[in-house]
Amino acid sequence: MKKRKLLAVILSALCVAAAIPSVPAFADGQKVVTLGADLSEDQKQAILRYFGIAGQSIQTLTITNQDERNHLGSYVPLEQIGTHTYSCALVNPTNAGGIQVKTANLNWVTSNMIATTLSTSGVVNCEVLAAAPFEVSGTGALTGILMAYESAVGTQLDTTKKEVATQELITTTTIANNIGQAEATDIVNEAKMQVVQGNVVNENDIDVIINDVAEEEDIALSETDRELLKDLLQQIAQQNYDYADMKETLERVEQNMDTIMNQQTASNGAAEAEAPAENAGNTEQTELPADSILSGTDDSALGSDVVMDATTPEAVETEAPEPQADTSPGDIVIVNSDEYSDPAAEQQEETAAPENVVTEQTEAAPADGGQAEVSPEDGNAEIDTMMPELGDPTLEVPEEPTTDAPAAPVLTVITAEEMEFAPLYEAELLPAGINELTVSFQRDDILAGTGAISLVNGFDNSVIETIQANDTEKVAVSPLDADALAELGWSTGCKATIKLTDPIAQNAFCYVTMTENAFTSADGTAMTAAIEDVNTWTIQTSEYGFCIDKTNLTAGSTATGQIMMDGTAATAAYIEQADPAMISFDQGEFTASGSFTATLNAAGKTGFQVSFYDEAGTLLNTINYELEIK
Repeated sequence: MKKRKLLAVILSALCVAAAIPSVPAFADGQKVVTLGADLSEDQKQAILRYFGIAGQSIQTLTITNQDERNHLGSYVPLEQIGTHTYSCALVNPTNAGGIQVKTANLNWVTSNMIATTLSTSGVVNCEVLAAAPFEVSGTGALTGILMAYESAVGTQLDTTKKEVATQELITTTTIANNIGQAEATDIVNEAKMQVVQGNVVNENDIDVIINDVAEEEDIALSETDRELLKDLLQQIAQQNYDYADMKETLERVEQNMDTIMNQQTASNGAAEAEAPAENAGNTEQTELPADSILSGTDDSALGSDVVMDATTPEAVETEAPEPQADTSPGDIVIVNSDEYSDPAAEQQEETAAPENVVTEQTEAAPADGGQAEVSPEDGNAEIDTMMPELGDPTLEVPEEPTTDAPAAPVLTVITAEEMEFAPLYEAELLPAGINELTVSFQRDDILAGTGAISLVNGFDNSVIETIQANDTEKVAVSPLDADALAELGWSTGCKATIKLTDPIAQNAFCYVTMTENAFTSADGTAMTAAIEDVNTWTIQTSEYGFCIDKTNLTAGSTATGQIMMDGTAATAAYIEQADPAMISFDQGEFTASGSFTATLNAAGKTGFQVSFYDEAGTLLNTINYELEIK
């Protein structure tokens, strides 16, 4: 473990006697599973197969969006909380071992974040699986885990400690947005350890702890993040935790963070050799018991490319469990949940489906736990076994029956792979202040449909804004110009421009979803498929940025804009290299976030740049911007 840099006044507090809590003993098999209320039946099946409990009788709770609102509402504005719940959990209280966690398809909240947060809620020993059928951020997973734990043990956790635990998770993910997941988890966990271990209650001592931990870990916190952490630690300090209850979990998280950060350092070229887990700290990894739920998962149930994470490496290296004998759909007993559908019947329907019938794609994994998609090659092979060889004189091909009724048109579905999205985060952070989204189509007959487009907060899956595609004040469809076509390599195409009510903030992580039929073809024979994958259209903004209102970009008019650099190292921003014949600004120098007015002097394309500098005059970021004046 790391050396602690505590003041004498903090160390002296260790002499305070701690009350020994009454820890209940749990019988084997006292497990509870939670399922998101908005899962389809197929998605529930995939989750239960992943948890390794298909065919078992087990208490099941359904977690609704209202549950999440009740749990997160104190720390996330209600209008920012999403309207759907997909996260699931399997909780198994234990008598020893601390808190062990494994996650699947949680792409922002990690297993270590959940483990240390659960310790704050009052949980001492427990195994947790948290998963979703597709990638989500995971900030809502804590709701189901705590509800399942309380149901399993038959008692309620302290309400205040649960609220502090939620505050801890939100604080950690917020800080992680600025310094990284491992670094944020490390500094929150380490500072919490020192506060609890030293029975610290003094505000000045908490300041010292934050400073010492940040210095020891070489982590730079912004003033905003420092205040968030300080407020969290003050709340923790008031709860009279017993460090002996938290020790095993917190020290395991500490060791895991050391390992991850050492590996990050090595991968960045600071060290040649790998940093194995056993060298990262003095705490040895806890071996999982043979019947641990963490090692009993069927990792194939959620398909390939699953984002997987665990508090112990042993839990990630699992094999699919052996199929359970004599298990049929009638044997599956799930309390407070819908029954499974019959996999055999589904298979029969799939086999009996006639050719040339357009069926709706679903997100569910097939009954055998494999991928739902079928490659074109596999499909052709199936058809070839049923068709005669061309030119075979011994086989007669019957004529198709004639009918007076015209053939029904085949509806073309335009998928995400056929669209181009902008802006789209890939490697470099995008500037803050983005106030437009664009989706391009390689066809020129697209119209707004009856669906909707949503901008979603990637940290907690809350909906920032939903725009109806047929809202003519928000969505405009227009042909792509020659430059855009050349850049895309298309000969024809059009784009839909979606205007946001508010520009995307600094340090934001968002993704965009579209409902089915958001856009259609002019003749009604094509429609867009739903886009729900959080990785399809992602946006991640930097600390700095600016925006311009594009409502009326016509020559002779004015447009307002805003410089965004609050809470950053930037102390000055300059608008530079503008062509005064095309555009001029009422002010071009800023020492803080502020507004400006641009006068549009002539029609045509023009550009300028905004540069951000720190107090020493060092250039931090330069953003080039182009716009077209009509």
